[in-house]
Amino acid sequence: MTVHYMQISATNGLAIRSGLIGNIFRKSLRLSGRARNQHSVGQITTMISTDATRLDLFSTYIHYLWVSPIQIVIGIGLLLGNLGYSALVGLGVMILGFPIQFILVRIMYQNRQKGVKLTDNRVRLTTEVLQGIRLVKAFAWEEFYVSQIYNFRKKEVARIRFAALARGALVSLVTFIPVLASVLSFITYALSGHELNVAIIFSSLQFFNIIRAPLIFFPLVLSALSDALVALGRIGKFLTAEELAEPYVIDFERKHAVEVDGDFTWETAGKIVESKFAAGAKGKAGPDGKSGGKKAGKADKKKADKAEKTRRKKKNQKGEKEGEGLPVTVQDVSNASDHAEEEKKEEEEKPFELKDLRLSVPKGSFVAIVGSVGSGKSSILNALIGEMRRTRGEVVFGGSVSYVPQTPWIRNATLLENVLFGLEEDRKRFNEVIRACNLEHDLELLPHAEETEIGEKGINLSGGQKARVSLARAAYSSSDIVLMDDPLSAVDSYVGRAILNNCLLSGPLADKTRILVTHALHVLDKTDYIYVIDHGVIKQQGTYQSLMTSSGLFARLMDEYGNLEEYEEVEKKEVEKEEVANTQSDKAENAALMQTEERVTGAVTWQTYANYLKFAGGVWWAPFLLLMLTLAQAAQVGNNLFLGFWTGGSIPGFGEAQYMGIYAGLGVAQAAFQFMVSFSFAIAGLIASLSLYQTALRRVLRSPVSFFDTTPMGRILSRLSKDQDTLDSNLSATLQSFLSTFSNVLGTAALIFYSFPLLGIIFAPLTVLYYLVSIYYRRTSVETKRLDSLMRSALYSSYTETLTGLPSIRAYGEQARSVVDAQNGLDLENRAYYMTIAIQRWLAVRLDLLGNILILGIALFAAGFREHVSPSKVGVVLSYTLSITQVFSQMISQFATNEQNMNAVERLLVYAELPSEGDSVTPSDPPTSWPSQGSIHFEDVELGYRKGLPLVLKRVSFDVQPGEKIGIVGRTGAGKSSLIQALLRMVELEGGRIDIDGFSIREVGLDILRRQLALVPQDSILFLGTLRENLDPMGTRTDAELISALQRAWLLPRDGTKDPAAEAKFNLDATVGDEGSNFSAGEAQLLAMARCIVKNSRIIILATTSSVDVETDAKVQRTIQTEFSKSTLLCIAHRLNTIAYYDRILVMDEGKVAEFDTVLNLFDHEDSIFRSLCNEANLQRSDILRIRGDMTPDDTMTVNEEDQENN
Repeated sequence: MTVHYMQISATNGLAIRSGLIGNIFRKSLRLSGRARNQHSVGQITTMISTDATRLDLFSTYIHYLWVSPIQIVIGIGLLLGNLGYSALVGLGVMILGFPIQFILVRIMYQNRQKGVKLTDNRVRLTTEVLQGIRLVKAFAWEEFYVSQIYNFRKKEVARIRFAALARGALVSLVTFIPVLASVLSFITYALSGHELNVAIIFSSLQFFNIIRAPLIFFPLVLSALSDALVALGRIGKFLTAEELAEPYVIDFERKHAVEVDGDFTWETAGKIVESKFAAGAKGKAGPDGKSGGKKAGKADKKKADKAEKTRRKKKNQKGEKEGEGLPVTVQDVSNASDHAEEEKKEEEEKPFELKDLRLSVPKGSFVAIVGSVGSGKSSILNALIGEMRRTRGEVVFGGSVSYVPQTPWIRNATLLENVLFGLEEDRKRFNEVIRACNLEHDLELLPHAEETEIGEKGINLSGGQKARVSLARAAYSSSDIVLMDDPLSAVDSYVGRAILNNCLLSGPLADKTRILVTHALHVLDKTDYIYVIDHGVIKQQGTYQSLMTSSGLFARLMDEYGNLEEYEEVEKKEVEKEEVANTQSDKAENAALMQTEERVTGAVTWQTYANYLKFAGGVWWAPFLLLMLTLAQAAQVGNNLFLGFWTGGSIPGFGEAQYMGIYAGLGVAQAAFQFMVSFSFAIAGLIASLSLYQTALRRVLRSPVSFFDTTPMGRILSRLSKDQDTLDSNLSATLQSFLSTFSNVLGTAALIFYSFPLLGIIFAPLTVLYYLVSIYYRRTSVETKRLDSLMRSALYSSYTETLTGLPSIRAYGEQARSVVDAQNGLDLENRAYYMTIAIQRWLAVRLDLLGNILILGIALFAAGFREHVSPSKVGVVLSYTLSITQVFSQMISQFATNEQNMNAVERLLVYAELPSEGDSVTPSDPPTSWPSQGSIHFEDVELGYRKGLPLVLKRVSFDVQPGEKIGIVGRTGAGKSSLIQALLRMVELEGGRIDIDGFSIREVGLDILRRQLALVPQDSILFLGTLRENLDPMGTRTDAELISALQRAWLLPRDGTKDPAAEAKFNLDATVGDEGSNFSAGEAQLLAMARCIVKNSRIIILATTSSVDVETDAKVQRTIQTEFSKSTLLCIAHRLNTIAYYDRILVMDEGKVAEFDTVLNLFDHEDSIFRSLCNEANLQRSDILRIRGDMTPDDTMTVNEEDQENN
């Protein structure tokens, strides 16, 4: 019956877990913007991986909540009938213990509740760091973020420690209470004049055991209950969160494809935005251009936050006076007279809004939306698909919709699956779309063409390839309306023209309604209608011709910068992995882009246990813990054995007082040793957990970039969250339970052999049978658990991927298919999980049978030899053997469970032993002033991205003089980005050397090298927090210096003028949303530029500024001329006009230096590659001369001028 009960309970738990995960996933697809900010991806992942599992575990124990009290009541009734009023003493002890148990359970609950919040923060920060790992490495922030995450971890473990100690005290207490109750009851029984009859005493002892079992198990049930309540509260809060209102109406009968008339706003996790479409929660809004931000607190928390900001500002200013045109200062919260100023500040901090947005787009038309960085272009598209909150009006589409986001969402699937996006494969249409999106050549380069798995977030594709795959998805869909957020900025002008002509103007999208957000001004004359937006308001609209003839923002923009659009470089940009993506044709067929997750096979080795103890502080824990277990078991056996001596009067010269004293002393010793055992296991487990996590985290962050290229982030997070939770919550407890039960079995065996030596005849073969059954069970159970862990990793990775692509999924209306895919993944994982449950029940049936055979043998033996054995010994032995079935079953089951939990240790140990990059510091590191000049020397450099892949740099040699500005150009796969990888040692050289100021970078520590170089990456990563923390996470600069960097990056006014909106949005204490979601892509790139300015390095590496408009880009180039005038600059060219004034141009071709000379010298060489690039971009020699003459620093603020202004 017990086996059936456990099977049914476990099956119900699996169903509960599956149902909860399914509901959490479905709910996540419907969350509003505010709710998504309140519930981050990390928090949702924690609910799926940890909270749902806690409720699953509790479902196995739930019936013990009412069964255990009934067992206790029945046991007490039997005791009263056996011992009379003497049993009341023991009952009183038990009653007195209940308040203490309640207090301990409350402590466990409170600490668990606080601990899960810290877990959410840790997982969230870990997720952000893993997503931005290349930026973290480029800035040598690994140790800093290890420290930050570890600080969360230490606070989390502190809460877990309190809960674990409370649980240990609870276990010890409920172990001690029945012992104390029995001791006091028997002493009372003896003192009241009753004779200690063997039958009464040992039957009463068995009744105490009946009470003891539920009392011991009850705290575990209460512990599971406290965890379940916390989990249920979190899940309940999530499931009742605000949902996205109906974003738009689709009416196929409408005359226009798009009709919009309304107001829209981004919102943070707090502030209410009144809307008749959805109700929200109160809180604080940040100065958002897009959604994002932190959850706001109550009024007192707001005051505390403001006071902290004031304190930090005073600390950071260090006596430096800030200019007038700087971000809004924080007011003293104690000054009530500043109420009007506070209201003004709150007004400035309003989230970004689209006011009175009116669009009317005819069916089949081609419409462009243009504007400066942060003007609201992307917000319009987000408003149309429902990602912005609609506060007034309506959005009506005249057909189905597809969406091409600015940051492409690429699934961890094949290229074909990414394009089809759930639709049936039509090979003819697919080939047409591939040609239209200029992906034919790319498919030829991939090892398995369209069947190539392209990795999580398209990690093995270049930025241009990801953008084209995203566009191909929209082109393949059968949608009537296509919303495109600047996809052309990610491709070179040649490919851009091909896409424009073959996909947008003709081809698969020609007859669709196309709405294009773009910075590419040269495209605009091909459109039917143009909207010009500025600060969330449509300033101008009309056809290209009408806008050009009217005076206004558009005409000025075109007159000043329109001609520059013709001078784009043929290869606009590629991400750091471009050569990986574009040399696939040379790969071996078995060179997989994404590596299969490793899986240990066989039983858990002793070395794994030894390593676990090593992380706990040393193998000395093993003898210490075994000693404590032995002493606790010896006290327990001795206590019961001495009771037999007492009842039989076996010790000559002992009176009642001596028997009572020793019996009570053994009971106290048993409790004391049990306390020591519980606390020792808890402390050792937490030390090992904390130490192993820190080592694994550091090794992960120190791993080469190739590890992240081939390992899905969900797989890493699974180990650093779910497996880590197993170490925190389960492993030490299950290890203690197994070893305690094992010592109990050994104690029982010793007692039986002491009483009946001849019982070895039956005991020995049964022990062998138990061992054989356990070996058979172990082999299967451990493997199924490992398989379950692998399936869970894949499941969590898939869920995380879906959550990051919600806007695309919603826009395409693919929520239902996403749910089906998620359910299929969950079903696949449940197969392995259900096998684990079924195998446990299989074991229980066989162990019960063997246990009952053992009991029968002992009972028959005792009956046959009753004349030769003391009745007191028989009583002690039978009192133990009656529970032998349960004890043996528990031991084998706990051993298997412990091995399953040790699988988490195995998986974390793999990460703790990952190979690292080079040393962070070396004895031969140059002086702190290095590099003082900024010279760079490449000599016969050879580079391959991974073992087995061909070289992407082939004997590259060139020299860069101090302060030179070098533009790097070349066609796709030429090796431009590989030069940057080599310089930053993201990939180690296979040959040659690179020197900076005469020092070989191979001999320089990685941290030293990367801290001295400043990178403006293509993919600008922002972390949840404040702007100050994003610009200078290590706190090395003053506020004045950070504000100066924002001004020089054109994010704050730099000429003394006032811009309240900018000053509020780019306040150093302004909130940065999850993944920088409250900043546009252009603003994020300018923040990356500011971060580079803050670093103040001698060598600057500029990847791209493609997401900014041409006006801002021109300002950025002037900033480069002034702010980096003394620095050496390497720039992978974005537009040819931007590098026309550089000192020299480095032309790469097929991994080699093809040309390296001045701009004019290369241009004058008619057969040069650079000349061909200029010809394709219509860039003439006169244009180059004009650009070089125009780029003077006269119209910009120099560093010295600004320093004077700030001082």
